Amino acid sequence: MTRRKIKKIFGSVGLFAATAVFWLPIYYFVIGAFKARTNIVKFPLVINADMFTLENFTYAIRRMKLFQALGNTGFITVVSLLIVVICGSLAGFAIARIQHKSFRIFYSAVVALMVVPFIGALIPIVVLIRDIGLYGSLWGNVLIQAAWNLPFSIFLYTGFMRSLPKELEEAAYIDGCGTLRVYGNIFLPLLKPVTATCCIRAGIGIWNDYLVSSSLLNSVRQPTLMVAIYSFFGQYVSEYGYAFAGIIMASLPIIIMFVFLQKYFIKGLVAGAVKG
Repeated sequence: MTRRKIKKIFGSVGLFAATAVFWLPIYYFVIGAFKARTNIVKFPLVINADMFTLENFTYAIRRMKLFQALGNTGFITVVSLLIVVICGSLAGFAIARIQHKSFRIFYSAVVALMVVPFIGALIPIVVLIRDIGLYGSLWGNVLIQAAWNLPFSIFLYTGFMRSLPKELEEAAYIDGCGTLRVYGNIFLPLLKPVTATCCIRAGIGIWNDYLVSSSLLNSVRQPTLMVAIYSFFGQYVSEYGYAFAGIIMASLPIIIMFVFLQKYFIKGLVAGAVKG
């Protein structure tokens, strides 16, 4: 056996082992969602017909107020993404096409905001939301999520639009289009890859948010999915089966969104960084 074949075998074994390590936690909580708590503890990696139960799902739906939590989380995610996409694309269009010092300074500030840790700004943000009267409101959550995801979306949109040929824009101006019409008719149809990238990246973070929702919202009157799931973990007792069932139900919409948008994801991520 040649050295090249030996390296290939060891490489394949290493990749298989790494894949198994990454998939093991997912396998654990997926099968745990269909087992009682005692079986999760006694037989963590095994499931058979005697252990199988759907009780975790029925209880989790009632305890989490699933449909209310799903509606609240969906509202926050969809409205935040609309703001991110509209404002991010307009800002990227202006920065990419208007050659002025103030726009370059603004772009530098936006890129700098991407490295600011969210946890360090949480207290001032909560105080600001309280002062403007949106504490305990879904709209306060929307504004925070949209504002926090805008810098990355502006970065992507700017880089993508800088990579587009200026001849498209110049031809539209010659035909009598105004600036907004150039944006809407020329640039907007070309932004599908970057928009999909922004929606997936920002949407996953907003959908899975716990910190902002737990800080701003009442978990009883306005539950969100992650806050509702966290309620299964107590100081003394943790209901793993119910939590696993809740995680699966909360993950399905994001998985479906990724399946439909995955073909645009890598394309948009690469294109947005070409000239960023």
